[in-house]
Amino acid sequence: MPKKSDTREKVFDAADSLLQEGIRPTQQNVRDRIGSGSITTINSALNGWWLSLSDRINRKDQHPELPDPVISVANQLWDQALAYAHHSLQKERAEVESILLNRKEANAAQLEQLRATVDQLQQQNAQLRNNSDEMNEQRLELQQKLLSYETSMIRLSSERDEINRENKQLKIIQRNNGSTPATDSPAHSNELFEARVELKVNLIKINSLEDTLKLKEEECKALKEALLLQEKTAMQQQHRLELVVAQQDARYDDALKALTDCKTELSLAKK
Repeated sequence: MPKKSDTREKVFDAADSLLQEGIRPTQQNVRDRIGSGSITTINSALNGWWLSLSDRINRKDQHPELPDPVISVANQLWDQALAYAHHSLQKERAEVESILLNRKEANAAQLEQLRATVDQLQQQNAQLRNNSDEMNEQRLELQQKLLSYETSMIRLSSERDEINRENKQLKIIQRNNGSTPATDSPAHSNELFEARVELKVNLIKINSLEDTLKLKEEECKALKEALLLQEKTAMQQQHRLELVVAQQDARYDDALKALTDCKTELSLAKK
């Protein structure tokens, strides 16, 4: 099995021969020329040959053994290699610029979409909070109305009780007058008549107050039921609102993060 150093020398000699013939040395034609050796070993030796070629050209005066045709062909190959490298660099640069441009356009579109999403989430949050405020105002209005009705009921009950006390007093007066021997005094007759009239009027007032109290009690009962239902609905709505707001806040934070990342990418792309 030939040593690597022998293979390296054979590769160098074969590459020089190919170069003198005007043929660019490659792994395959060098291997065909030397007739043996692994591709890996030949590739390593050929890379070394290319690296040493420049130094060998620069040392031409010190090493006259390098023929002029070799120098000429090497210069041609060197120019070709430089042109190929320049072409490859321009091609890669154009590809990178195209990728950056596409990425910039995609990021710009994503940025606008994220901004629209953020605006929409802000509007939705504002609308949800307005709905919650309206429900709270309705609940407070019902509470105030219920308080007014309860106050009115207390006042009407006081009036009813006061009239009941007056009626008791009038009944006592009538009873006392009935137990007293009858007289023909006009003053006494007038007093008894007025007491009876006032008693009858008070009974009418009591009946009216009873009806009004009954109506107020029914209205208060309906208000309490409506308030209870409103509070229950408001509580459910509040829970739903809190859940929606939490979800919207999470989406809002994600959108802001994506927006910041997108701005960062755009800044880097501009650089």
